[in-house]
Parts: sequence; C-alpha cells; structure tokens
Amino acid sequence: MISLDERLNTTALATLTATALAYLCSFAHPALPAIALLSIIPLYFVIQRNHARHNLLEKLWYLDGAWKYVFPFAIYLVMGDLTRAILPGAFEEYHIYITYCLRTIAVAYILIRYRSLYTELARWRIDGTSVFIGVAICLLWIGLEGLYPIFYSTDVHYDPTIFDTTAFGFLVLARFAGSVLVAPLIEELFCRSFLLRYMVDPEWQDVPIGTYTLGSFAIVTLFFGFSHFRWLPGILTAVLLNLLLYRTRNLSSCVVAHATANLLLLVYVVYTGEWGFF
Repeated sequence: MISLDERLNTTALATLTATALAYLCSFAHPALPAIALLSIIPLYFVIQRNHARHNLLEKLWYLDGAWKYVFPFAIYLVMGDLTRAILPGAFEEYHIYITYCLRTIAVAYILIRYRSLYTELARWRIDGTSVFIGVAICLLWIGLEGLYPIFYSTDVHYDPTIFDTTAFGFLVLARFAGSVLVAPLIEELFCRSFLLRYMVDPEWQDVPIGTYTLGSFAIVTLFFGFSHFRWLPGILTAVLLNLLLYRTRNLSSCVVAHATANLLLLVYVVYTGEWGFF
C-alpha cells in the first residue's frame, strides 16, 4: 500500500509525462494531443508498479517533494499550447481566454487542495516594504516600456474589450484571479521557494528560505526575467523580489509584493485600454 505522498508523486509524474507527450504530438497532427493525454492512465499504473518493484519513481523524481512546485508550475506554463492543440479550429480565436480560465482554475485547485503542504506560507505577513516593492515593480514595467528590444512576442493578447459587457466583466474578474491571486503564489513558490533553494543545494529541503549564493541569485533572476516577454523589467523584478526574500526570509512578503505589482498593472491596463501590455 503506497502512501498519499507517493500517490501524488506518481500522479504528478504520469501527468507531466502525458502532457509532454501531448505537446510533442501537437507538432505532428492536431488530433494526436487528445489521444496522447489518455496515456496518463496506463502511465500511472506503470510508474506505480515500477515504483513498488524497483523504486523507479524515487530515481526519476528524485527531488523529494518537488512535485508540489513543479507540477502546478508545469501546468501553468504548458496549458496554453496544450489547449490550442486540442481545441477545434472554430474556437481558435478564443483559445487565450479559455486557456487563461482553465489554467487559473486548475492551478488554484491544486494550491487550495494541498495548501497544508506549502508550509513556507504559514507565517503570512503584509508589510509596508512588500507593498512599496510592488509599487516600484509596477513603475518599472510601465516606465521601461519601449526602451529595450523585445526578442519574442505574440500577436494574440488577452483583450476582454472585444466582448459584450457581461463577458467583459467576467474576463476582467478572471484576469484578476489569475494575475493577482494565482500567479504570484505559483511563481513565488516555484522560483523563490523551490528553485532558489535547489540552485543552492540539490538537497534543497534542508536549505532555509532566503539563503543567498551568487549562482542561485543569478540563475533564478535570469530564469524569471526571460520567462516574460518583457525581459528587462522581468529581470529587475526578480532582483527586487530576491532581495526582499533575503531581507525578510519570508516567502509571503514576495507574494504580497508580486500581487501588489500585478494588481496595479491590471488597474493600469483597464484604465488605459492597453491590454497588449499585460
């Protein structure tokens, strides 16, 4: 009888494997991703069986407990491409809105369902420094616009103004939930709780929150920065959030700063109508 944690690890690994397979299949034929996703069921039992016999799961998923960071973050990243591959062509122009809502719901469910596992958020705090950093981040994103090259972008933007009043209100609310409530949590949990510590030592669970090394600081800063279209403010945001974590040694301070910045940016785009910015 395997434990709950082993079941969750098995489910996470099977889902990630099936999702990666579906993503690769999307380049071959539009119908293949949906079929590939069905592999999650046999994959679960294969991984479970091999775990019982050869401890395979521990060898493959050797980052003990990492699933609670990697799994929801992977969903957060690949949901767009996966949804685009699966949706019928008639819904192609709506895929960004469908994807955003599904991604927000899926990640929020995981974070709420397993909230007791994220012990680094137990000491929740809202302080003036975190809010100030959030305001500074917002000003950086707005003030630097147009002053640096964009290496990659997209012509498709989340723009709820193309819909009627009811749909507009719902999509703005969805954007609020995703960008202000969900994104700061999952991005901070992955980047500054897991990745920042793993870059210090592969035995990352023994590394205290807020431990500094130059290598971990640089890697997480670049990873966070270049995971955004607007890479320069992304890099500067990572620097500020890393420094905030080193100062407070409390992940919730980073979540508050991140959420404050995203809230102000959302207010900015609603007011200006520049939805391509956010």
